[in-house]
Amino acid sequence: MKNIFKNLILFFLILTCIYLGLWQLDRADQKLSIQNDYETQLSKEYLKLQNIHKNPTRYTKIITKGNYLEPYFLLDNIVYDKKAGYLVMSPFLVEDKIIIVNRGWVDSYSRQKFPDILTPNSYQEIKGYVKYPMRLLELGDTNITNDKPYVIQNLNIKEISSLLKKEVYPFYLTLETDSKHSYIHIKEKSKNKYLTHYMYAGQWFLFALVGIIFLVILNRKRNVKI
Repeated sequence: MKNIFKNLILFFLILTCIYLGLWQLDRADQKLSIQNDYETQLSKEYLKLQNIHKNPTRYTKIITKGNYLEPYFLLDNIVYDKKAGYLVMSPFLVEDKIIIVNRGWVDSYSRQKFPDILTPNSYQEIKGYVKYPMRLLELGDTNITNDKPYVIQNLNIKEISSLLKKEVYPFYLTLETDSKHSYIHIKEKSKNKYLTHYMYAGQWFLFALVGIIFLVILNRKRNVKI
């Protein structure tokens, strides 16, 4: 009975290690895809927002004209230079449709006060590249606060569209470095990030191999005793 229990534990650990190794390989493929999109799209020319298809490739470069709107949103729990802060996400009206614009990072001042954010009221031309919202860790019960300035845990396009009562593009635009009315630009770190996941996958597969060896040894000893 003891040996059966040990076999089950080892078998479970081996399967877990294999699963985690495969998960890391999948993450590596995702990061490699992101890197390829980054390198491919940023070498291309800017496209007008009105001319692109519904779901453009990540990092597609866009140029458009319109007006910033209130209210803006502060995307919470963004770390830059070892400090916690927000990304300023502002609605930008192009004709009768809104695109959310990432204007950059601002300090959260250790939660003592909100940063002063200026929303320009003049007609603007902006340039940037396409990104899609990613699911971040939510530290609170709700995604968005009730009072202005709105602090959000995740960029939920449907929620923002409902709040603004306008159609919103399913992606957002990260402003180019040194754009007007932008804050601190966080550089993309896509170069060779996929290699880390390959390394982790190799470690998990190695653990699985060690588990298989122990399983063989355990059962060989059992057979010798019999």
